[in-house]
This record gives sequence, structure tokens and C-alpha cells, in this order.
Amino acid sequence: MFDFDKYERRLHSEEPAAPSSQYQPVANSDVSAMSQLFWGEHCVECAAPSCYESCDLYQPRPDKRCRRFTYGSFKNRNFHSLRGYGVEISFKKWAKIEAAGRLTLAPVAAVLLRERLIEWAAPVADLIGKVLGRITKNDNWDSITYLLLQRLARRTSSRDQATPVPDALLFEVYNPSAETVRMQLNILPKIEGENGAKTLVRLQPSFVTTLSFPTGYSRHEIAASRFQSVAAPGGLFTISMIPEADNNARLVFLTADFVKFAAQPVAEKGANKIKCVVWDLDNTLWKGILIEGDDVAVRPEVEQLLKHLDERGILLSIASKNDHASAWQKLEQFGLAKYFLYPQISWGPKSLAIKSVAERLNIGLDTFAFIDDNPFELDQVGKTLPGVLCLDANEIAALFTDPRFRGSSSAESRQRRQMYQETITREEAQKEFGTNYLQFLASCGIKLQIDSYSPEDLERVAELVQRTNQLNFSGHKYTRDQLNGILADQQLEKYVLRSSDHYGSYGTVGFSIVKPGENMIQIRDFMLSCRVQGKFIEQAFFNHVMQHHNPQNARTLWVNYQETARNNPALQVLESLGFKKCNTASDGLLEGMVHSAPKTLDCAFIEVHCLGSANPQNQPQVELADKINHGQPG
Repeated sequence: MFDFDKYERRLHSEEPAAPSSQYQPVANSDVSAMSQLFWGEHCVECAAPSCYESCDLYQPRPDKRCRRFTYGSFKNRNFHSLRGYGVEISFKKWAKIEAAGRLTLAPVAAVLLRERLIEWAAPVADLIGKVLGRITKNDNWDSITYLLLQRLARRTSSRDQATPVPDALLFEVYNPSAETVRMQLNILPKIEGENGAKTLVRLQPSFVTTLSFPTGYSRHEIAASRFQSVAAPGGLFTISMIPEADNNARLVFLTADFVKFAAQPVAEKGANKIKCVVWDLDNTLWKGILIEGDDVAVRPEVEQLLKHLDERGILLSIASKNDHASAWQKLEQFGLAKYFLYPQISWGPKSLAIKSVAERLNIGLDTFAFIDDNPFELDQVGKTLPGVLCLDANEIAALFTDPRFRGSSSAESRQRRQMYQETITREEAQKEFGTNYLQFLASCGIKLQIDSYSPEDLERVAELVQRTNQLNFSGHKYTRDQLNGILADQQLEKYVLRSSDHYGSYGTVGFSIVKPGENMIQIRDFMLSCRVQGKFIEQAFFNHVMQHHNPQNARTLWVNYQETARNNPALQVLESLGFKKCNTASDGLLEGMVHSAPKTLDCAFIEVHCLGSANPQNQPQVELADKINHGQPG
């Protein structure tokens, strides 16, 4: 559920969204149990309430928390869903939706009843809190509903040891805009230290993926097997979604829950629409038998059908008794390998191969079709997997017009294979590296773009220096006038950091003020968004500055670290990199942290691009067009 009581009609200037085409959402009968999530609007960099005074973006909600959605969460009854409405949200800068709690499931009716009761009680609690706030002069009372829901989320069913295990994290979203909206989803386990013990958040694993919401309705199921290592039943977790690169997205959320799907009765074979077609190879996809040395050739109608099904969003795979290496090489030679997900090319039973594909794609066997020329294989699969539609290879031509193979014509359908392939890449990376977090990061293709500050960066830089908290190394919060004074200082180098990886762009994530020197390079200020926390961006930046913005070959790096109530993660970063506290500052510096062995800052897995450098010596700037690959993380 969402915090509808914080919706402000006066701010809702645009017409409420409405569906432009029909769609079929998940129904109550499709789900047996679901989670009790309390989604709310949050800031990517939140340090409430201290940031309210210094931040240009602060706009108070009725409870005086920061308004990060344009008008709040709007209950839009133009949309039908499992709950009977959609939740329309227009994201502002630095906005994210977030829920925290325990991963516990309850019957759908119980969850929906509890949501209705909370929705009824919230305005009453708001009123009580406002009255008590005026009486006591304590603003915390204004947020009493938010605080109570946060506590309830963490306590809900925490003692229930028999909670069902979810099948998936389900999102149903309607995008009313003409452009695809990409959002980064992050599930992070909530680790509670004993006796106030601090935990090293930098190396804490999380589940991260990118969801693309095309125009219109789209449904996204993230299998529980993908996030079970960070969100186990009964355990505390935080889940958030952030528009990619601070895109001001407008979306209608129909479902955003962990769900257990209801058991479905076995339908008459072939009655369901087909979602995946599994192909035999020899004398089916191609003419001839590969292992017998035949000069095999792809059937012309097969190549056309593969392209047709792929464009309609129908997934494709292989179950063939063959030598995997030679068969896959032949598929690549024909230019067809790109179409197939989780191909099963071995000498085992084809029923096991098809079942394996279904498990990995996380779709039901009753939506599968299997095509083979061998009656024995068709019979073996048909009797072992009665839900699978088995077709003789001679029936291929009829599939172009078969309504069961119609698929969809939506933009999302054309991207379905690509989305699965991105998922496969991440799964293979995680499987290969196991619990080795650093090796997994190395597989993510993290890129860091370091640019000299330009006037076009002013608004974003102002946001960073006013709102960054956890990775604000100096703890400074600058007013506009103070920032303008710093930006005008020709003795200081000013850098803007942008980052991306295989999952998408993180946008502008950092700002740093650097002063080179003969003996020491000074990092006067460094602010880094928490959206790239734990990705070693700090290390790559420090290393790059020492290697490529060090005209006097200084051997010491000094970072202005000043402790605040919120920036302990910055201290953890510095300590993990080998920085030491300097109690007596030299050359008039404040106390901070120093590093005297810059070679140990090498960071092999981050690709750094630098298009230019601030140049206090007034010499011509040098463009570094090469990609700089550094050594191992410290």
C-alpha cells in the first residue's frame, strides 16, 4: 500500500492518467498469498530533518517530511487491478519509492483488509499528530503516521515461522508516457548490529536489477530464486526503486508485492497461449543430422518463424540430443544462436531438458510447445510433461497463423528476449562468483566518467553539496553563495563524476574539490551519492587523481574527513582503503585522513574515462581519450 493520506490535490495540476488500451491484470484468484509492504516517497539522499533547512529541493508534505513526488501518491480509479485501483506517481528529482520490513506473506484477503483499515485510520492519526505537535511544539508528532507504519512494517508477522515462501516479486505498471521508463530496483538486507555495533556497509551484498516499463501496461515477475540470498522469509530488508539518471518519470503502479501464486488446474493441452517454443535441431530446425556429418541447412520457413515469434515476445529454446559445441557453433554460423535462451543440447531425456528451461524462465510448462520430427521424442515428452503442447516438425508452417502462437504486438514484447538475456548474464555472473562480491562487481562493467565542472552542472552539483550525507566526506553543506565562491576559485580543481554499468546509468553521482600540491594532493571536498555506495567509485577516483591530475608527482593524498552523525560510511571507505587519521594537520589543513602509498589504490574492474582536467597552471588541457584500467582493489 501507499501513503494516500499525504496526497495533495492542489499540487495535482495535470489530468489523472487513464489507460489508452485494454489490459488484463493479475486477479485475486491468481494469487494465494502476498506481502504487506508499505511503500512511501523517499529521497535518495535523506538526512531528515537536518537537510530540510539547507536543501533547495525541500518541499514540505502535510507531515513536514520532504515532498519528492509531485503531488504524492494518487489513488487512480481509472485503472483496474487486484486492489481495484492504480497508484499514480510523478517523480521529482532525487525521488525514490521505498519499503522496509520483513518478508512475510499472508492470505490476500487478510492483506487487503489490513490495508483498508490502515487507510481509514491514517487521516485520524495525522490529525492527532498535528494537534499534539502544536501542543508540545515537537515536529515529530506530525510524522506519527509515517513512524508507526515503519514500526509496523518491521514487526509484521516477525514471529510467524510458517510464512509461505514467495514465488516472485511482482510488478504491474502502466506507463502513460510515450517513452520507456527505466528504474533501478535494489533489495538490501537489513543487518542489525548487536549492542549498537557498526556494520561495514560497503561490502554488503544486495540484489540490483533494472526494470524497463514500456508505454502502456507491463508485467514483471522477478523469481524468488534471484533475490533469496538478500531477502529471506522473516528477515529484515529494504526495497527501493529509483528512476534511472533522475528521470522525472510518471507511472501508475497496479501491483508491487512479493506473491505466492495460486495453484492452477491443468488446462486442456494446447489451450493456453504459448509463451515458449522449444526446438529439436536435426531434421527439425535444420535439414540433416549434424553428428553424422550431413551438410545441414536451415529450413527457410523456420528462420522466418523464429524471427516472427521473437518479435511477438514468444521465447525460444532448444532440446536436442547432440554435441553441444558443434551444434552451437552451427547455430552461430547460421546467425540463429541469438534467439535461444537456456539451450539444452545434451544426450539426456528431452523432458528433463524442457523442464529445466521452464524452471529457469520461471513460466509454466502449460505455456510450452515442443517441436520435433521424432515420434518417440514427442511421445516421451507428451507423457512425462502432459501440459506441454507437442507438435510434429511437419506442422511448422501452420504456426504463423495459429492463435496459440499469436503472442503480443507491444513494445515490451519486442524487448522480452533482451530482458531475459540481461537476466541470464547477471545470474551467470553471480553463480560464477558465488559470495565473492568483488568479483561480481568486476563483472558488472562499472564505468566512471570524470569531467571538469562546467556551468551546465550547477543545478546537479548544488543538489549534491546540499543533500549528500552518508558519503559526504567533509560533512559540509554549502549555500548557493558559498558554492558559487568555491566554483570561482581558480586555485581549485572541480570535478563532476558520472557512473554507469551493465544495468544502466546512475547519472551524475559525485562532486569533488581538489587542490594539487608539491608534497600532497588535497581532496578538500568529496560528495558521492549513496546510489553507487559499495561500488568502489571513491577508490577509482582517488587513484585517477593521483595518477593523472598530479603535476608535481605528490606522494601523499589527504582527504578532508570530518565526522558527522550521518557520514560514518565515508570513514569506513577511507579506513578500508588504508587511510590513517592525522591528528595534527600540516600546511594549515584541518584534521583528516592521509594515504601515503597511492599505488595500493589501483582498482582494476572500474573503467575510467576523463575528457579533461581543471588546469590551475593555465596550460592547455589534455584530453585523455584512452580508457584507464587500474590494478586490484585495496
